[in-house]
Amino acid sequence: MSDKTSDQKTIFAHSANKSGRWHPLKEHLEDAERLVRRFAEDFWWKDEAILGAQCHDEGKAGLRFADRLQGKEKGLDHWSVGAWTALTEGRSVAAALAIQGHHIGLQSAAKSDLRALDPTKLVQKHPRNLRLTDDDPEETRRRFRKIIAELPKPQKLIPPAGFEAMFDTRMLFSTLVDADFLDTEAHFQGDENGKRYRPQGQVLRPKKALKHLQNHIDHLAKERAAKSDPVVLQARALLWEAMDKSAALPVGIHTLTAPTGSGKTLAMLGFALRHAHAHGLRRIVMVIPYLNILDQTAQTYREIFDPVFGEGYILEHHSLAGDMEATEDGEEQKERSRRLLAENWDAPIILTTNVQLLESLFANR
Repeated sequence: MSDKTSDQKTIFAHSANKSGRWHPLKEHLEDAERLVRRFAEDFWWKDEAILGAQCHDEGKAGLRFADRLQGKEKGLDHWSVGAWTALTEGRSVAAALAIQGHHIGLQSAAKSDLRALDPTKLVQKHPRNLRLTDDDPEETRRRFRKIIAELPKPQKLIPPAGFEAMFDTRMLFSTLVDADFLDTEAHFQGDENGKRYRPQGQVLRPKKALKHLQNHIDHLAKERAAKSDPVVLQARALLWEAMDKSAALPVGIHTLTAPTGSGKTLAMLGFALRHAHAHGLRRIVMVIPYLNILDQTAQTYREIFDPVFGEGYILEHHSLAGDMEATEDGEEQKERSRRLLAENWDAPIILTTNVQLLESLFANR
């Protein structure tokens, strides 16, 4: 055990990494909060997400958890105490569910299930046959409050029911899980100070991307001028013009109906890039029902953007994406980078399938 771990005044979130450095709980909570602030900055429920980040590992302040880090304990529940704090002090159902689920997956929001988070009940009987990190939850809370003296009071709260609330709760849950996982990963796999492990993905830069897309379309138009039917060329030009005008419309639901061969693959991308530029949007997610169409689309987009932005600008996320048998060092590193980006959809343009999108949005993990 390092000298730091022998200081009983320090409460740790994680055991020693490869450099022998233990991870203080205060540092982990602060770094997780910083990540959550970035992930949730465009959402109206950001305050609830921050509350979740601050409370998500409150149970690690319990005395048993210190033994757990040294391999002397197992079968501990370190999430319910923080979930109860978010529910009773923060009045946030969404934050409570996110904290409860950040290791076991999202659970029910029924009132009876929320009341079952009460640590005084869990000490008596835990539904998962686990134990809290302290027989006295108030002792856990006292130790936790030495780290975070005052919790934020969310001003805007996600309502407890309805589809919109369910979707917002899942998004909040995602910000917390990602922040917790990335900071933990940085501690164990990052530099000697337990900081950044994986690089951030590229940014969209829609104006620059649109310029290169326009150059590609102009080049295609010149190539096809003498070969294509003038009616087809006119249809493609009209579609591109309509895309150009529509992109300035407010964010919402827009539809495109056009015949085969009219250039929808590029027109859709052109609309998305212009729309993103007009409204300050960060990512384009294209959902395609069939893998063969997705592969063709991805190849087209890569031919346009890879020479300009390099790898990582276009990300495919579906069951057949990537090379599972990559053996050469370069290919193995490339596939590893793709998988890391796919975990957070950390790329400017994501191509995915209907099935993968629905699983990403509605799974409880």
